[in-house]
Amino acid sequence: MRWSQVENRWKLVSGYLTGQSGLNAHPITLIIENTAKCNLKCPMCPREFGYYPPEDFDLDLFKRIIDEVRNHTELVFPWGGGEPLMNPDIFKMIEYCKDACIYTVVSTNATLLNEERSRSLLQCGLDNLIIAFDGTTPQVYEKYRKGANFHKVRANILRFLEIKKEMGSDLFVVLQMVRLPENQHQVREFHRMWSVDGVDEIRIKEDEIVIPEVALEERIHHKKRRHPCYQLWQGPATINYKGDFFPCCHTWQSEPIGNVSQDSVFNLWNSDKMQRMRAAHLRGDLSDYPDCQNCHAPNPRLPVILGSFMVDMFKIRKWIPKMEKMAVFYKVPLFLDR
Repeated sequence: MRWSQVENRWKLVSGYLTGQSGLNAHPITLIIENTAKCNLKCPMCPREFGYYPPEDFDLDLFKRIIDEVRNHTELVFPWGGGEPLMNPDIFKMIEYCKDACIYTVVSTNATLLNEERSRSLLQCGLDNLIIAFDGTTPQVYEKYRKGANFHKVRANILRFLEIKKEMGSDLFVVLQMVRLPENQHQVREFHRMWSVDGVDEIRIKEDEIVIPEVALEERIHHKKRRHPCYQLWQGPATINYKGDFFPCCHTWQSEPIGNVSQDSVFNLWNSDKMQRMRAAHLRGDLSDYPDCQNCHAPNPRLPVILGSFMVDMFKIRKWIPKMEKMAVFYKVPLFLDR
C-alpha cells in the first residue's frame, strides 16, 4: 500500500471516529457502472424500478477518473446495474486499474462467459470475480434469472473454471446466490453443487434490494438500527453509466451529488451535499434521506466497521462471504441486524 493511500485511510477513519463530515480525502472504494445494458430481467434487481438505456460508460472518462484516484483509492468495481461483460471495453478498464495498482472486482451472470471472454477475464488482471447463480434447479434459477438457461450457464461456469486451472490463474472466484423465498431451502445443495476446483468461496448473500413481492419476509421487516453509515466515509461511492455521482450504490433513486464529467471525484466526495448527508447520519436524523431510512445494506457492528478501515480491501472482499456465514448460520454477532 502506498503512503498516500495510508494517509488517505487515516483521514477517513479519523473523520469517522471523531464525527467529522468534512474529510479532505478520496473514497477507498469506488463503483463505476461500466454499462447500463443487461441481457436478463431479474425480479430482485434495481432495474425493475426504471428504464436503463443501452449505453456504456465512456472509456476515456473512466481512465480520467482512475488517473485522479490512483494514489488514494484502492478498489474499483467496474460494474453496476448492467451486465459488465456486455461492454467490450471491460477488459481495458480492468487493465487500466491494474496498471494503476488498484484492485478490481466484477460480478457477472455468466450468460456471456464464453471461451474468449473467459480467457480475457483471466488475462486482464482482474482480482475478484463474483458469479451470480441464484438456484440449484432450472425451475428456481430461471425464475430469478429470467432469460438465462440453467444448463447453458452452468456449463459456461464449469468451462471457465477449467480454463482458470489450465492457465494457472489465481483469480479469486466467488459463486454467489442471493437468498430468496424459492431458493432458501437450496443453500446446502448450492454449497455441494459449487464445491469444485476453481471456486474459492461460496457466498449466500442477503437480499439488499428487498422488493416486497420478491423478498423474504424477514428482509422486508428487518430492524433498521444503525451506526452512522461507514460507506459515507469509506465508500464505495457510485458513478453511474452517465457519470452521475452518488454517495453509495443504495442511493441511486435520489438526486446525484453531481457529475464526474464536470467535476472531480475529490470535489464531489467532499462537497457540501456529502457533508450535509454525513452530518445527518451523525445526528441520527435521516428525515431528508429516505433511501437511508429504508436501507437494507449490511449493518456491521462498530468493531467490524473500524476493522474495515484498517485492513487491505482485497482481503476484506475475500472475508465477506465468511463473515456473512458466521453471522447468518452460526449467529456470530458481527452485524446489528443479522
